[in-house]
Amino acid sequence: MRYQPSTNHLFEQLLMILAEQGVSSQQLFESTELGTFKGQETQTIERAKILNLLQAGAALTNDPTLMIRLGQRIDISSLGTFGFALMSCATLQEALKLLLRYESIIGPGFPFQTLESDEDIILRIYIDIGNPLQKRLLTELAFSQIIRIAQILTHRVTNQGELRFSHDDASSLQAYEAILSVPIKFNQSHSELVLSKSVVKTKIASSNPAAHVIFQQQCEVLRGKNKAENSSAALRRILFQAGSEFPDINHIARTLHVSESTLRRRLRNEGTSFRKICDEVKNILARQYLAATELTVADIAFLLDYSEP
Repeated sequence: MRYQPSTNHLFEQLLMILAEQGVSSQQLFESTELGTFKGQETQTIERAKILNLLQAGAALTNDPTLMIRLGQRIDISSLGTFGFALMSCATLQEALKLLLRYESIIGPGFPFQTLESDEDIILRIYIDIGNPLQKRLLTELAFSQIIRIAQILTHRVTNQGELRFSHDDASSLQAYEAILSVPIKFNQSHSELVLSKSVVKTKIASSNPAAHVIFQQQCEVLRGKNKAENSSAALRRILFQAGSEFPDINHIARTLHVSESTLRRRLRNEGTSFRKICDEVKNILARQYLAATELTVADIAFLLDYSEP
């Protein structure tokens, strides 16, 4: 599998951490490691420049735990429909399978291999791009994000596992473990995350079987496997991707290259309507926000444009 975070969200969080450590965005832009990277590109940052960004940030802060800290700031909502699909899973094991199946939704990233022993599940990473330092930074970032996602999904921190790095930085061991709350070993044969089977069976707090079916359908569409997407599925996909800013039916019709009347007719032939699907998606998102975020009922009502809490 390959795993790649939302690039813009990653960059925004990197800037925040650098600012907290007294490093300005201007210093980052002027760093020699970034080459032609300019500040005005922040909204359309290319993935190819992530390697240089990470290396420049590490050099400017001289902080060995920078990637671990950055990974802990992953926002599941930045993954869109895929993030909601993860939150609606029943267990961590189901979420891991989802990650393996739909990794292409997130884009080209880091190749993983899953191995299994009698007691453990092993997630092993192979990075074949970048220089040795960049490979190390990517490895730390990827595993920190995965650990954080597991913590968000289960609302708990567990030390029932082990994180192994092929590189050697034993002097940072205590700092790494303090952030991740997972036993860590350096100078190992492979970089991998070992999780006990009892841990991967942990239930996810925001599990929603009914919503999971819908989210997984949308993932299947985004993955490109389901080419025969009907109008109802297309509408749900667009609304889920939009988050709280729901477009109107005219906008969606234009996106689908049909007239509003044609879209309404197709939805009617499929036994539904624009309003019904909007209400369905809002209901699912409201439940997910209630279960998986710190937002108040009033905040969620405002976010999803309900008339009252």
